[in-house]
Amino acid sequence: MVSFIILNYNTPLLTKQCADSICQFYVGGEYEVIVVDNNSTPEDKSVLESLMGSNRIVWSKINTGFGLGNMLGAQVARGDYLCFLNSDVVLVEDCITPLVEYLASHQDVGVITPRQERPNGAMTFSFRHRFGIRRDLLGDDIFEYLFPKKYPRRSDLSRTEPFTVSEINGSFMMFRFEVFWEIGGFDTNIFLFHEEYDIGRRLERAGYKNVVFPSVHFLHAHGASSSENKKDIRKERFISKIYCYSKYHNPMMSLLFRLENILLKSFSPRNWFLIPVFLRGNVLSLSMRPSVKKRRG
Repeated sequence: MVSFIILNYNTPLLTKQCADSICQFYVGGEYEVIVVDNNSTPEDKSVLESLMGSNRIVWSKINTGFGLGNMLGAQVARGDYLCFLNSDVVLVEDCITPLVEYLASHQDVGVITPRQERPNGAMTFSFRHRFGIRRDLLGDDIFEYLFPKKYPRRSDLSRTEPFTVSEINGSFMMFRFEVFWEIGGFDTNIFLFHEEYDIGRRLERAGYKNVVFPSVHFLHAHGASSSENKKDIRKERFISKIYCYSKYHNPMMSLLFRLENILLKSFSPRNWFLIPVFLRGNVLSLSMRPSVKKRRG
């Protein structure tokens, strides 16, 4: 059985559309849909409850963010496979059955995703290269040119066979149940962003691969499930970036990474509000999560 876990935060109509697309296109096996509501407004909660029918809803009293919200859903999941979806994801074909079959026959694969496309046909990517000092300074192109095996070209949409990457996009992530819990699930210290970096690192350390399955696809509206202030979102992205990098590097490399980011961002006055993020020792103290706790506490 596949357990689909969808995070909802003030997007009941999108969540309903996502759940309906699962029902429409995944007809080859047993499944359950678990919606985790991250403390939406009372109005949106009512709409969500009226739309979800028999699908299970887990109600959170605070906005727990991506990692902890998904963990709440995973705690009650009964499936052999866990498929985490953003609420702005829509299935347009049965991209689930081939992923389940591939995971079942490739025990060295930890997480898998189909090819990602945008509803309007705009270019998008299904995976990322791992950020770091060299990549942030030089960009993706030079590494894709010099080391194509380790850094597959992101813009190459001609692939049809599954291939390994350093991290897949977090909008659609499927795991075998036992592998997800073997590595400890998502890091709940991360409120939003770069969960893929962290999960990819831990899967690799445990001997598993991050795989893109490009012969099937889904649609992702990109950002439709996020309703926070854009400035707050940008700050949160860098908070998570610094936290994740520091988690896997020694203090000296972490310091160099912070200094590099200060230099890169300080050229434009519009980025100056990010500088305290790079200077703060406990960077997680600037996250949106503490402010949410304070408001609702």
